[in-house]
Amino acid sequence: MKALQQYFMMRISYAAITVSLILLSIGYMDLQAQLVNVEKSRKDAKPGFQGHVDLNLMLTQNTKQIFEAGTSALLQYTRARHTILLLNNIGLMRIEGDNLINNGFQHLRYNYTLGTGFTTAEIFTQHQYNSIRLLQRRFLLGGGPRFRVYETDDLGVYIAPLVMYEQELLSDDEKTQTDKFKGDLYVSITYALNERINFTHTTYYQPDFAILKEYRVSSETGLEMKFNESFSFLVTFNLAYDSDPPMNIPELFYTLKNGIMYNF
Repeated sequence: MKALQQYFMMRISYAAITVSLILLSIGYMDLQAQLVNVEKSRKDAKPGFQGHVDLNLMLTQNTKQIFEAGTSALLQYTRARHTILLLNNIGLMRIEGDNLINNGFQHLRYNYTLGTGFTTAEIFTQHQYNSIRLLQRRFLLGGGPRFRVYETDDLGVYIAPLVMYEQELLSDDEKTQTDKFKGDLYVSITYALNERINFTHTTYYQPDFAILKEYRVSSETGLEMKFNESFSFLVTFNLAYDSDPPMNIPELFYTLKNGIMYNF
């Protein structure tokens, strides 16, 4: 029975590597979404400082030359029941050496673990911009409980029904600014195929409390393959939907990207 389990784990590992190589050959298609997935960046709650830095690059030459680059950095500090997480992300796109499109965000989150660890209290704030989606500035402030639904050494399932205040300024013709209170519900799943391959999936749902038919949904799936304790190869697919986007902006955006991550 043990030999059979080892055989299937080996086959799953080979399949994961094959899928990742296929995705790598496809390249890096970056249409940045508006929702930020913090769940994939969390580290195990080890005492002290830890974090990671990742980098992705792509150069495409067809009818036009397109250069894309992105980097993100995470710093996390844990002490007893307290965890502070700081995440910074920057992305750039240059077309024919002239047009520069940029996007990014800065995210700060504080967690306090209650009781036996089934419930965690979260407070977060975020600043974001995205010229592709005419987003000049978005400011978020929110919080709520995060529940550990199921957790083992290999599998973790978490759910968090949060609320937040959102202030958004668009760079459209009217320089539209909105202030809203929204829900921020997310479900997160992490699964370790083996010591070197990790799978993560997170789905966010953000409805407008004043107009429930207006909402955003974002789903992100990631695969991490560790070369060693310090370096990993990442493949991430993100699908995002906005029921009420700015004028001439698509409702559906997707991202497929890969890169290298350094852990410390």
